[in-house]
Amino acid sequence: MSTFLEVQQLGVRIGATAILNEVSLRFAEGEVTALLGHNGSGKSTLLKVLARQMPPSSGCVSLKGRNLGATGAREFARTVGYLPQHPPATDGLTVRELVALGRYPWRGPLGRYGKEDFRLIEQAVSETDLTGFSDRSVDTLSGGERQRAWIAMLLAQQTRCLLLDEPISALDVRHQIETLRLIHRLAAERELTVIMVLHDVDLASRFCDRLVALRGGELIADGTPAEIMTRETLQKIYTIPMGVMERAPGQWISYVH
Repeated sequence: MSTFLEVQQLGVRIGATAILNEVSLRFAEGEVTALLGHNGSGKSTLLKVLARQMPPSSGCVSLKGRNLGATGAREFARTVGYLPQHPPATDGLTVRELVALGRYPWRGPLGRYGKEDFRLIEQAVSETDLTGFSDRSVDTLSGGERQRAWIAMLLAQQTRCLLLDEPISALDVRHQIETLRLIHRLAAERELTVIMVLHDVDLASRFCDRLVALRGGELIADGTPAEIMTRETLQKIYTIPMGVMERAPGQWISYVH
């Protein structure tokens, strides 16, 4: 698989504090990656740098081999979609109206939407199982439904990469699994590159192709779920005694001793 996003010797400092320190990673096209680690480990900061929400202090960030800063704002928005941990207020928008905002990078503030735009909007609504909610105000939806609406907006944006900051943090267990299952299915069907911050290592190992762990702003583990879901590696990531069982092929359960 070819490299979609890459960071080389990436450093981020706020004042005298190093948030990320010489992190080097490549993210392949079509790969679903979870960023793991303690709070304050640098996961969200890395995601914000990739999303151009925060500038790096040192190092290089590239998108398909080009310096990230050389990509125009509209071109970047057509390629990479970012969903922060706390999305902005929707101010009474319906689901369809929110999803339609995903076409903005292609049409601009004064551009008229054509048949293809409306087709992509309806397709995104359908793919996220929101057809029955399309005329409902986003503010009236449950947490899981609201998260699907934001994901639908990114799908209508026709991006090739989704950057998701804790997309399941405010959801109950059922909606966590449904949301991750949806992301995994869409990534496979559309060959999307997905990078998301997750706290539940068991769910990450179940729904992601790759697990990347940070601690204190440094990369400490990177591999497939089978490589990461071991007692030694989990203890290294979370700095507490841990064990792990494989309940079924590809499904691990971690526990604290």
